Amino acid sequence: MTMPLLLAYRRWWCLIFAGVLLLPTLGHVLPDIPGPARPVIAPAERWWMRATERLDPFINANFGFRGVIMAANAGYARAFDSTRARPVAIGADGQLFYTGDRTMDQALGLLVRRPAMAALGETLARLQATLKPWDGRLVVMPMPNAAAIIPEKLPDWARGQMRTPTEFDLAAEDAARRGLAFVDLRPILTAAKAAGPVYRRTDTHWTQRAALIAFNAAMAAAGRPDLEIPESAAIGPLQAVPSGDLARYLGDADPRGDRDYAERDPLPKATLVPLSGLVPERPANDPFRPYAYSTGHDGPSILVIGDSFTQHYWPRLLAARTSRFGWMTHEFCRFDWGAIARFKPDIVIYGPTERSLPCKIRQGE
Repeated sequence: MTMPLLLAYRRWWCLIFAGVLLLPTLGHVLPDIPGPARPVIAPAERWWMRATERLDPFINANFGFRGVIMAANAGYARAFDSTRARPVAIGADGQLFYTGDRTMDQALGLLVRRPAMAALGETLARLQATLKPWDGRLVVMPMPNAAAIIPEKLPDWARGQMRTPTEFDLAAEDAARRGLAFVDLRPILTAAKAAGPVYRRTDTHWTQRAALIAFNAAMAAAGRPDLEIPESAAIGPLQAVPSGDLARYLGDADPRGDRDYAERDPLPKATLVPLSGLVPERPANDPFRPYAYSTGHDGPSILVIGDSFTQHYWPRLLAARTSRFGWMTHEFCRFDWGAIARFKPDIVIYGPTERSLPCKIRQGE
């Protein structure tokens, strides 16, 4: 009597096992749901040389059923408030907070870099002196971390560690001592959140409404309240928008996963003409590429020294209220000083995000 190699019921298990192994392959041809952007879309040249170095990144970004798997993984992480060592903390109501660059420590007052903050004060005093020959006006307006505006949504472990002073507090105190025009957006945005969100739930950035509130506060601090823009002229109702940068850290690419206000271009309409030679030249692929424009109508000239909180949020507002406007990155106090003299702005707004407030000090300085 001979015994079959595999009993009948085991043959079915073999087929099931083989099917499971084939699933990733089938995933390349069967429908899938959208996933986060692929960091690698094609194998590197001569990938067969050092394949683990050159081919693995492609495989990791192009496996079968990628969208389904990453969505399931993101769902699991949300269910258990897990961030898998990513620079994100999950707070109440699914609010996400950025923790990279020691941002959370800074927001809680656990990280205070006094020498770097003193360097910021010296930089701002120098900037104000640079504007004096043509009566330019400096407005200092840091953009607060979300933790400073919506602390009630922080995780319990974070709320329990909050203390003062923070670096933001030091900046405000130093500006007052030097006689600088300083806008503390913390009480302004805290009051504004009662009427609607001021920070995105899944993104490091604020909402279009908060950006407008900050713009108006800067105009008032510059002595030009006539340049403020009513909300009805610049923003529309809340609408669904794709999940933001913090959600993408967790593998979430929901096309309707967050909310923000619709954008409206306020009057007067501008005819933007690029102005060359005023702000630094950077490659087109630079994420913080400076820009300068004339608008074709009357108004002051304004130069913003900031980062992503103003770079893409303010152009339409500046275009409606200036004759010329420009933007360049602060580079942690190492911005292009020559641009100030070339542009000769009526108003300079120095507006880094709170996490970028301290100057970067080189060793030996």
